[in-house]
Amino acid sequence: MADKPGLLGWFVSNPIAANLLMVVLVIGGLYSIPGLDKQFFPTPVIDRISISMPFPGASPREVEEQICVRVEEAIHDLDGIKEIRSTASDGLGQVVVEALPDFPTQRLTNEIKTRVDAITTFPNDAERPVVTELVYRHLLGIVQLAGELDEWELKELGETLRDDLARQPWISVVDLVSPRRYEVSVNVSETDLRRFNLSFDDVVAAIQSASLNLPAGAIKGQDGDIRVQTRGQAYDRADFERIVVVTARDGTQIYLGEIASIQDAFEDTDTLSRFNGMPGHALFAYVTTNPDVVQSSRVIADWVSQQAPNLPDGATLTFWRDAAVPFKGRVETLLKNGFGGLVLVFLVLVLFLRPAVAIWVSVGIAVAFLGAFLLLPYAGVGLNMISLFAFLLVLGIVVDDAIIVGESIHTTQMTGLSGNTAALHGVREVFKPVLFAVISTMVFFAPMLFMPGEWAHAAKGIPIVVLLVLTFSLIECLWILPAHLSTLGPEKPANLLFFKQMDAYRHRCADWLMFVAKHHYRPFLAWTLKRHLSVAGFFLVMLSFSLALYGGGWLRSAFFPRINSDFVEVEIAMPEGGSFAASERVMARVVGAAESLKTEWNARPKYQEIPAVGGIFSRANGNSVEVYIQTIYEGVDTEAIAKQLRKDSGALAEAKEVRMDYTIRDPGKPIRRALASRNGKDLEAMSADIREALLSYPGVFDVSDSFDSPRDELVLELKPAAETLGISLADVARQVRQAFYGAEAQRIPRSREDVKVMVRYPESERLAIANLNDMYIRAPGGGEVPFEAVATYRIEPGYQKLERLDRLRTLEVAADVEADGPAPRAIVASIFKDFLPKWQQQFPDLFVNLDGELQEEIEFGQATVRLMGLAMVIIYALMAVVFRSYWQPVLVLTAVPFGIMGAIFGHMILGWQVSLFSILGITACAGVVVNDNLVLIDRINRLRDEGQELVSALLQAGEDRFRPIILTSLTTFVGLLPIMSETSVQAQFLIPMVTSLSFGVLFATGVTLVLVPTLYLIAQDVSALRGRVFGRAKSPDELEGPAL
Repeated sequence: MADKPGLLGWFVSNPIAANLLMVVLVIGGLYSIPGLDKQFFPTPVIDRISISMPFPGASPREVEEQICVRVEEAIHDLDGIKEIRSTASDGLGQVVVEALPDFPTQRLTNEIKTRVDAITTFPNDAERPVVTELVYRHLLGIVQLAGELDEWELKELGETLRDDLARQPWISVVDLVSPRRYEVSVNVSETDLRRFNLSFDDVVAAIQSASLNLPAGAIKGQDGDIRVQTRGQAYDRADFERIVVVTARDGTQIYLGEIASIQDAFEDTDTLSRFNGMPGHALFAYVTTNPDVVQSSRVIADWVSQQAPNLPDGATLTFWRDAAVPFKGRVETLLKNGFGGLVLVFLVLVLFLRPAVAIWVSVGIAVAFLGAFLLLPYAGVGLNMISLFAFLLVLGIVVDDAIIVGESIHTTQMTGLSGNTAALHGVREVFKPVLFAVISTMVFFAPMLFMPGEWAHAAKGIPIVVLLVLTFSLIECLWILPAHLSTLGPEKPANLLFFKQMDAYRHRCADWLMFVAKHHYRPFLAWTLKRHLSVAGFFLVMLSFSLALYGGGWLRSAFFPRINSDFVEVEIAMPEGGSFAASERVMARVVGAAESLKTEWNARPKYQEIPAVGGIFSRANGNSVEVYIQTIYEGVDTEAIAKQLRKDSGALAEAKEVRMDYTIRDPGKPIRRALASRNGKDLEAMSADIREALLSYPGVFDVSDSFDSPRDELVLELKPAAETLGISLADVARQVRQAFYGAEAQRIPRSREDVKVMVRYPESERLAIANLNDMYIRAPGGGEVPFEAVATYRIEPGYQKLERLDRLRTLEVAADVEADGPAPRAIVASIFKDFLPKWQQQFPDLFVNLDGELQEEIEFGQATVRLMGLAMVIIYALMAVVFRSYWQPVLVLTAVPFGIMGAIFGHMILGWQVSLFSILGITACAGVVVNDNLVLIDRINRLRDEGQELVSALLQAGEDRFRPIILTSLTTFVGLLPIMSETSVQAQFLIPMVTSLSFGVLFATGVTLVLVPTLYLIAQDVSALRGRVFGRAKSPDELEGPAL
């Protein structure tokens, strides 16, 4: 048989080629699936570089002036920098640089490192700066080591387990969290220093000269070279005690152990870690590239089971916060809903189309999906909750073009044509409408690729999946589907009774749909065309009403969706510089409340077999407290647990900030403002004013700022007598620092870390300010004088942490808003209007910036309007060229605002908040709803080309396209129905996007079937009116464009 002309005809007449193409897509997709990244959530783009520089013993003000400012000034003019944030705290300066989107961070990192290394004015006591490009690490889970062991044994065991776990496959990095670092502390009292006429410098010099290993070259001998080494390095307490500090003239030696108390223990830092009430350390397992949480989880679980029998008595290993558990649970949820949607779509198709056609259309879904899987690795998208949801989202959309092609071929076959002729005629009949419908959908989905912000980047998997699926769907419905349908002969009557009944029911459904189209829809359309102005006005009023509902605040909105996780994370920030005892008390109170909550929830009948709450991990480290509560039973409402825990923990008034997070990615407080000024005192004065202003609004709570209450700070000053003795302020500061903070003599290379050797006063001589008065200062020329003779001190308030933004001192204020309270954006707008002018008048150097969620919401909204407008312009231009009309593309695009109307009504009916995913759903809806308009207008133009009168053509086109329009809309809606009715807590954030798409399509269907013919007729009236006014009427042939 001769090939049909053209590519469409070639595939129709060569079913083997069509089948081979289908097999290649199926096998290629199945082959690619195992190699895809598997993770719960997409990998975020960090685009940040950190410059960290320790300055031991320095105050935040000194760190700011001598570290942060110098780094900022050195790098601020580099290309690619979006913003620079600095934090100066006790003994540490950190500068974080955020790069511009799509700027190569590796290049920026190298340039920053070059600039920082060129700085020569850093203090001598500061350590080397460390420049690091921040890379996101996927947390695979936590292996918790706990037991009643001493601190040495617990840390040694933890380090051994850490190193062994890090060597396992599918694991990149393992962090051992919470153990204190080792330290050798050489404690020398002032009395002993004076008794032996020593200074701290003398003790440090003695250690450095005696405790070392040095190569001494080599001796050349007849049998070869012999290396010479000096091995005097002290490694433990006994070694240090034998170091000679002083050798008298008579040969008497004074050892370090005779003048100092030496402790080989841990750093003097405040930290406490417990798991289920026992001391413990946590091993955080990460993977940095190509994550596969399922495989990694299996490796960790097997490793834990192998290590458990070898642990010391009383020690336990527990694997918790397993990333594979939520991944498997969400995959199961999405697959269940996807299968349910596929079944519903198939049932709808079977009810109104021939079963063989319905089967091949459904097979096309699988082919399009597997084709997308084939290319997903090259698009940088793996299997995660977002990409899997995208497949579910496109389930009802992907069948639209196949339905139109299949229905067209089915209709052609019913006219008497058969075989290849019917298939080719049917596919050519709808080729251009299908092609441009898919292109228009792609154009509306494409803007999602360019949305700004962290969440928008996380959602990029949606447009990539949709674009790939639609591409392969177009290939399938134009090249593969017609070849399959061409081989279908006339439908044969069924033999079995069941199939006979099914055929009869199917024919009744198909006949009923055609009956509705002819005897109900057509008369109703004729009625609306007679009242076309009133009908158009009614739709316009409904659109305005829906927009007023949203604009008037009748719909709740929250830009960031709260995605429930499987654990509750409590983070409490205590005031900087506060006592560790206060941190311990707060931790004990929260842990006590968590234990009571665990007992209560696990006692509920629902959780008798599988408990609701599992392990509780708590850690206090300095002024921060962390508590993690694990949930075990799938679907536990972690939001309810977090709220109950917050209530049961009490006021926690002593805490600076309390955050109880139950989400996958906590977006932070919805209101966050950064105030910057060249004058730090202005910010101090502002902090109370802005806090008071925020609390004046109803629903605002938990207001916090980055300024701690000032704490006492000692400022040293010289007395005039110091100059006569040759003692400078630097001498005093250095010796005070050595006595109270310590002088680092050296670092011992032990197996896993460098251990500091610190020389200082004993703890009893450095606990109080009064100890300064007992200190003696050593003069450069020899001798010693009391501290009080050469120096004095005064107490003044000082901040424990200083923050900067773009080279200005900043004050960051954040606040939370109750769920039923006013919109955060409205509160900020009100503050800008009512308070900001007065503040700027009072503080001329004040700069105010939005930050956090609100800033991203504004940027996202602006980008949405801009990119959606661009997409509509592209669609308009494309359709204008194809239709050869300026007016008909407007008719195509009328579906977009009414799709938005449907999304608004859907959110109102179901009671959902309008979030970022709602906006993405509206964008997706815009790409879908124009397709039906396109198909209908193309049919109208074809009938007009055949010579039909306008009203008759409108009525006939509506009747002809009623079935495919209803079927495409119905399949899109029912395909999303399972996820829309999903009750699991973790899937709730997806439902607003589904609601926007499904209800948008549903409402836009009415627009297509009623409003588009009405507007088409109105165009005729406008043309006639213009003819009467200007003396020239545009002919109907000029008004309508050609068929596609």
